[in-house]
Amino acid sequence: MLRSLTALASVVCVLSALVIGACSSNSSSPSGGSDAGTAQDGAKTDAPSGGEAGGSDAGGSDAATDGPAPTTTIAEARQAYLDGGAAPLITVNAVVTAVQGPSGDQVNWYVEDPAGGPYSGIVVFCDPLAATTCPCMASCSPHLAAQPLGTLVSISGKISAYHGQLQLVPTAQTTLQMNATAPPVYMATASDLAETGNSPYRGVYVKFPSKVTVNNLTPAPLYDSQCNTDGGAGMPLCTGCSPPTFAGFEVNGPGTGAFFVEETFFPFVPLQSSPECLTQSGAVVVTSGETFPFMAGILDVDPYAGDQVLSPVQPSDYGP
Repeated sequence: MLRSLTALASVVCVLSALVIGACSSNSSSPSGGSDAGTAQDGAKTDAPSGGEAGGSDAGGSDAATDGPAPTTTIAEARQAYLDGGAAPLITVNAVVTAVQGPSGDQVNWYVEDPAGGPYSGIVVFCDPLAATTCPCMASCSPHLAAQPLGTLVSISGKISAYHGQLQLVPTAQTTLQMNATAPPVYMATASDLAETGNSPYRGVYVKFPSKVTVNNLTPAPLYDSQCNTDGGAGMPLCTGCSPPTFAGFEVNGPGTGAFFVEETFFPFVPLQSSPECLTQSGAVVVTSGETFPFMAGILDVDPYAGDQVLSPVQPSDYGP
């Protein structure tokens, strides 16, 4: 089940080329470096053709339009927040690298600095349950479409933390360019993706370029505590909420090379291992021992498991 962002009950305030209202979020103060870490070995490469970096088409076919002047970058803002600084209102220019949720589902999206690099990505978060504190609730709903992959946007907001995951809570956003050039893809190592790791590439679209093998379809850390503890009151994105369900699977384990793959972006990624999602139209069943030539997606922390997970954005992220 798609629990990583489900439990946040989040939705993005998105209206193309329009400025939208502010939304409040669940937040906490910096936790002394919950997202901190030193860069691991790995190489940056140019984004391959075909939109592998979050699905955007390299080259920027649509002319950019003017928008608010950026005040910082995501990388600078994340590091300043983790260093214990205040969370001022910031404006960044960033490329959409992942989108969760169709109409009627939760909509969350990731944005990344065009230059890429450590700390350069973040999830955009808007809480639809904060009706009393969010004046935009009438328009900020699960029925609005997020900006398409590869869109360059100007987005303003504040960074906050929720269970170790950093998020950008938007106050305004403007579309600058469709089909913008994708950020360079970081080639991640197993140590970058380690389940209990603390990579500076959290929030960033990365690629593990080597073959992976599924070894565990029900890893204990990804057990769906949302279903387990609140009687299913939480906003499951697939039908049903009957334990035991799991948010993803493990590859290359057991051992130091293992990492979690979590299907956060269903139905854009039909690859599924959670039982209640297998009946969904178009779902592709993951099997134990199955191999993939590589695995790419958004690296982030599951805020309820507390572990790092890699979430493919689309089918091209795990196969030709």
